[in-house]
Amino acid sequence: MSLRLGNMKSHLFKCRFVICLALALSPVLYAKDRPKIGLALSGGGARGMAHVGVLRALEEKRIPIDYIAGTSMGCIVGGLYATGMSPDDLEWAIKSVDWDNALTTSSKRQLKNYRQKQEEKDYFADIEIGISKEGAKSGTGLVGDHKVMLELQRLVGSFNEQDFNQFPIPFRAVTTDLNAGEPYVIDHGDLAMAMRASMAVPLVIGPVKHQDRMLVDGGILNNLPVDVVKQMGADIVIAVNISSPLATVDENSSVLAVTYQSVDVALVQNTKESVKLADILIQPELAGIDSSMFEKAAEMITDGYLATYQNSEALMALAINENEYITHLESRNFLPRDIPNKISFVSFSGNQRTATERLQSRAESLLIGQEFNASLVQKFVDQMVSTEEDIQVITYHVEAKQGHKGIAFKVKEKQWGPDYLKFGLKVADDFDSNTRISLLVRHHRYNINSKGGHWVNDLSVGSVLSWQSELYQPLDFENKFFATANIDTIKDTRRFYDGIDAIGEYDHKKFGFGINLGYNPNINSELRAGLWYKDESVVPVINDIDFETAVNGTFGLQVNYGFDTLEKAIAPRYGYDINSELGIFDRVQYISFDGLRRFPFFEKSAAHLRVKFDFTHLVKNNEYFKAYGGVDDFAGYPTHSLLGLNAFMLELGWFTPLTPLDLPIIGIPDLTLKTHWGNVWQHDITIEDMIYGFSAGISFDVQDTVMFLGTGYSHDGEARFYLRLGTGF
Repeated sequence: MSLRLGNMKSHLFKCRFVICLALALSPVLYAKDRPKIGLALSGGGARGMAHVGVLRALEEKRIPIDYIAGTSMGCIVGGLYATGMSPDDLEWAIKSVDWDNALTTSSKRQLKNYRQKQEEKDYFADIEIGISKEGAKSGTGLVGDHKVMLELQRLVGSFNEQDFNQFPIPFRAVTTDLNAGEPYVIDHGDLAMAMRASMAVPLVIGPVKHQDRMLVDGGILNNLPVDVVKQMGADIVIAVNISSPLATVDENSSVLAVTYQSVDVALVQNTKESVKLADILIQPELAGIDSSMFEKAAEMITDGYLATYQNSEALMALAINENEYITHLESRNFLPRDIPNKISFVSFSGNQRTATERLQSRAESLLIGQEFNASLVQKFVDQMVSTEEDIQVITYHVEAKQGHKGIAFKVKEKQWGPDYLKFGLKVADDFDSNTRISLLVRHHRYNINSKGGHWVNDLSVGSVLSWQSELYQPLDFENKFFATANIDTIKDTRRFYDGIDAIGEYDHKKFGFGINLGYNPNINSELRAGLWYKDESVVPVINDIDFETAVNGTFGLQVNYGFDTLEKAIAPRYGYDINSELGIFDRVQYISFDGLRRFPFFEKSAAHLRVKFDFTHLVKNNEYFKAYGGVDDFAGYPTHSLLGLNAFMLELGWFTPLTPLDLPIIGIPDLTLKTHWGNVWQHDITIEDMIYGFSAGISFDVQDTVMFLGTGYSHDGEARFYLRLGTGF
């Protein structure tokens, strides 16, 4: 009896074990038997934020995703989700990117050194032509590559090159091969690079070279990659289409608008074909949102979420129970992040013109011995690309050597160097038959030697003929100390005035050369002192002017100090801009100062205070003058009409954007109001002689330069109108 009872207990135990094992294995068995589900995410710029809402809703519905393929923004969202990010993490990550800054051409002004900031003020067009032995060529894109790549690397994290099949969810990035004229699917390598290639919109972002292929936005040929997901093994494909509808063009549309529309037509057509292949289509409404409205991320995420729930009936058949879904999530591959506790070494590769010793020195001073921090590495990379003008992009990954971990940087230098040209235009008109126009050309040659010496030449042709050349040589890898050699020559034809009436013209000619030693206390300031030879003359052109200047062949010491923290070159809202010069020459001594302080005033407006003065002492009984008058100082008076040895001006100003006037191409203009008080004296300075005036005008940001249209009013009732493009003369 006891034996029979024991056999029964043993039998019951075996039955229970089999039942428990069957229950435990049922999700696994189901996972093998259930249809494989793939997700195809389309491109569409900022509208791709809706993908995050779709993913959140799919998780809530317990829809298992086995494969993902994405194009452009769909590639970014899909790639991050495939590496294991949750929808909440995705939302935070995507919102953390300053997309407006990442998709602009220039670096943040705060990262540039003082010399670069001064060069910005000349308003050269932000299109760079490279000169090499092969001839002239320009960059491949309009957006600065490094900022986009830097943000993508920050989002992706510290993964080394990967097989995308080993991600928690197998993933594919869809691009277009420009030379083959066909879609190209990336399934391994650098994920950030794959994302960057997939979003390389023609005419906006340059192509990416990958394994001898030139890759651009996948949306051109396959914006909604349903076929790619099917090829990965999906039985059922959920397609999410967030592409923008076609705009309307007519005979008055710009060439650029027609070009963009031509690209969009191809995109819309291939998307329609892909929709036919999808089993389930999710199409968020996204009404009134275009591909550049990143600021509406929250609204787009909500639209994606709601659109998914509108497809609940079709999606319900794909849902699994909670235990099965948990098992599905736990079965995914864990993707380890290679994060060093401390950075033990740094290395550089890919650089040819930029000296490794200089890069190594700057990296070691900032990174060695520090705990790994993506923001710290990003800051270093951003500084390097902003200040090393030969460098286009720097990427990085964690590397292990002999038990230590460090950062391996890969440098991509500009392929259109080593000599660079930029062009600009200056126009000034006071509507009194006094129109002045000059074409500007700037030449740069960087990295003449390992310490980063460079040569810059500025040429002006037109109303002002000038050539200014500087050879700039850092004396250390950190560029704290430097030396320069300079040549300046200028010929400027000006009017000579009796009061406000023009009575003649003269050529103002200046020539000088000098050598300087300098010190950069920080990134915002510069001090230099040097020995200079200067020669200045006035030659009558219309009517004779008896004038001999005090700097005909003079030699002496010149000291300059500058400080610049302005937020940006055009219409800054805050910061300082100070320029001062001391000259001690054998025939003349002088001190000049021009200081500007900008500070925010209400939400988008700004006020400023400016103090400017010149004080001059003549050693010999010769004549000398500096010229004032015009829109920049003492508005209401003709340009260069106020001559004298000494000058003082106090200026108060205010500007605000005219938001309702959002105009095509030039955008939102600024209204500017200014008032000034001061005077110009030939000899004695007297408070009783102070003059005042006002000016008002509208300025436009036109292709990296400023156009100003306004009027000035002097204290004696004289009003004058001004039109200006670029800087003053």
